[in-house]
Amino acid sequence: MKKGLVFLIISVVLLLLSSCSSTKILTNNQYMLTKNSVVMEDVKGEEFSSLNYYLLPLPNIKFMGIFNLKTSLYASSQPKLNKKTGQLKDSKFRKWLRESVGEPPVLLDSSKIQISIQQLKMAMKKLGYFNSDVSANVIFAKHQKKKAQVVYHVTANNPYFVRSVSYHIDIPEYKKIIVLNSTNCLIRRGMQYNEDLISNELSRMLKLLRDEGYYYVNNSMISCEVDTINSGQYLDQNGHRTVTLGFYILIPKSDNKNNEKYLFKYFFNDVSVYSNFDMNVSFIHADTTRYHMTNNKNDSTTYFFITTPKDLKFDKNNRVIKDIKYRTLADAIYSKKGVQYSEDIYNRSKKALADLRNFSFIDIIFVEDSAKNDTLQKIGYLNSVYKLTRKKVHSFGYQLDVRTDKAGLSLSYGNKNIFKRADYLNINLFGSYFYYSKDYRYPEIGGSVSLDIPRLWIFRKYQKPDAIRYSTSLKIGANYSGLYKRWMFNTSYSYNWTPSYTVNHSVSPIDISTINTDEKKSILHIDLYPESYQLKFDKFFLLSFKYAFNYIVPIKKNTTKHNMRFSLFFESTGLLLGSLNKLISPNKVWNIGTYKYSTFENIEFLFRYNYNINENNSVATRFNVGMAYPIFSNSTIPYEKGYYVGGSNSMRAWSFRSLGPGSYNTNRHLEYTGDIKLEINVEYRGTIYKAFKYGVFVDMGNIWLAKKQADMPNANFSFDRFYKEIAIGAGVGLRLDFNFFIIRLDYAVPIYNPNVTEYGRWINKNWVTNSGEGKLWKWAQGFKFAIGHAF
Repeated sequence: MKKGLVFLIISVVLLLLSSCSSTKILTNNQYMLTKNSVVMEDVKGEEFSSLNYYLLPLPNIKFMGIFNLKTSLYASSQPKLNKKTGQLKDSKFRKWLRESVGEPPVLLDSSKIQISIQQLKMAMKKLGYFNSDVSANVIFAKHQKKKAQVVYHVTANNPYFVRSVSYHIDIPEYKKIIVLNSTNCLIRRGMQYNEDLISNELSRMLKLLRDEGYYYVNNSMISCEVDTINSGQYLDQNGHRTVTLGFYILIPKSDNKNNEKYLFKYFFNDVSVYSNFDMNVSFIHADTTRYHMTNNKNDSTTYFFITTPKDLKFDKNNRVIKDIKYRTLADAIYSKKGVQYSEDIYNRSKKALADLRNFSFIDIIFVEDSAKNDTLQKIGYLNSVYKLTRKKVHSFGYQLDVRTDKAGLSLSYGNKNIFKRADYLNINLFGSYFYYSKDYRYPEIGGSVSLDIPRLWIFRKYQKPDAIRYSTSLKIGANYSGLYKRWMFNTSYSYNWTPSYTVNHSVSPIDISTINTDEKKSILHIDLYPESYQLKFDKFFLLSFKYAFNYIVPIKKNTTKHNMRFSLFFESTGLLLGSLNKLISPNKVWNIGTYKYSTFENIEFLFRYNYNINENNSVATRFNVGMAYPIFSNSTIPYEKGYYVGGSNSMRAWSFRSLGPGSYNTNRHLEYTGDIKLEINVEYRGTIYKAFKYGVFVDMGNIWLAKKQADMPNANFSFDRFYKEIAIGAGVGLRLDFNFFIIRLDYAVPIYNPNVTEYGRWINKNWVTNSGEGKLWKWAQGFKFAIGHAF
């Protein structure tokens, strides 16, 4: 309560300061511009949402979207007048506040209003509204003196549509390429005129020609002529005004003497690489090293690696130490000798070099080698120049996680070039403290060392040049939980590849984990659990194969409104060991030292869909289902491999791991994980004011055991009753959205609780009465605090 009161007082003070002091330095004829807005009078649509970007000037940015702190500091730190001497008195601190922290208020300017009106008309013309009307209305604040906002009223009137599309290309080689690809033209007869689509079509035509090797084709040669005079008098079948579009490709008249170069097809030749380019350093005395890919017969390129004396490092034998090995850079360069020029080669090379994560600046230049040109066959050659500026090799980072049930800190160190081949070494240390109930307060610590190699090991020949990224990962990690004194060690070997911007794959052919538990020192009270469940806390050895698939669904229409993605995770654990055990020793269960091996198959599906109603409101949904099933009768799924629900990010009406499994009922507060999980979440996200937002949500779900246990009735999944065991919780929440992070406070109540039988499963007054060891349900349990959205 005290913290809330302090926050309220601070907010009121800030509001008073920002509203009063920002304008006190303005003269009688000056007004501070607080807002620009556009009102569409006759049409609505998402395409008009960007019109605000055409308005001038931009108002001052407010802290949290509410407080004019910078302008207040600017006004409050002005030099003071000494009444006795009549002189202005200033100080270094005031000057620093005024010039470094504060900013002058943006003023209402009638000339900028007229410019904004003209820009809005141009923007509407780009959308096909050639006869739009725009007017401006200045609204002066009644209660805040010297402040004003401008509202622009736009009447679109009727749009124009495309009547016909024609091509005017006098160069036969070009015309053939464009006409053969005309079916992919972005402009169609009957479409509403749109300048952005025309610009995209011009870019598409340019790319078609350049991808065929015509290096000198440029934007100035390709144009579109829009005729509204001769076609504007014609109406289409729907009564719309029309335009005709003519696409032209012409060799510049100013370059007639060299027009032959526009007919040349160009191929790549030699490559020069500045491995640590600095525009402030002279390369006159640079060291140049010639390099050939001797172990790659398909690459006959001559590479010239250029370094300045300050970048050179030598070993004890006076040999140059390469910062990044030449082979690594050569593999990321696709403008190899004999390859035909295309824009794709440029983009692919830049992307591959960026994926090495070692360069802050990448510039690629192509220079014609005219001495090698073949004028008879019209073939030219280009030398490539790559200018690369290195990032800092070492990096440090941290991440803070604060929730109602947990507080944690993660520290990381990264080395981007540990073995001189752009291999990324990452060392991570983390510590957390859980405090979700008076009985369960414990630490969890751990760390990992991983090595990310930007290529595939062994299967390197299967790398496709048009893929976004390939990598191989090696990881070793350890984790300790004070919940039941458990140590978990893990090592894995993984392949990761991203063939496109929408798809990502990850395969771990080898993943080994060990779980060691000290039951005697556990705070989990393992002896209170049913005997069948206590098996989950044994010592385990896990030999697994894992596969993960992520897919972002491409949605062509209204891409800003829809965001849809799903993930699939598959894990096969112990199948090889279990099969060998059954084959070799069918009557004896093997042990790996003091560890039991576990055999189970696990598959999990996650689907997310967000619908953006407008800039301030959206609907977010999540569907998550998973199942881990023990293959053999003697197999047990470890506690930490199970699914759980409840907490700040899952089934928020329940505390951490307090829901389920199934409708199994116990009066004790115990923590269960399940073999099967089903969860559905729907959340409406709206805006109260600026950075203050809210959420209204419903969470549905539960966990179950895969197999029936006599000492845990109704804990297993059964098709004839599982739908009766889906818990329902609902709630509301407040969010403070700073764009780069979100502070979230949710309050949820259980509407339907399948674990309650004595007082009925639907919400009722008996839930808050005393029962057994304590209250069955507490109102405070519903509060959840966290950083970021729940999903």
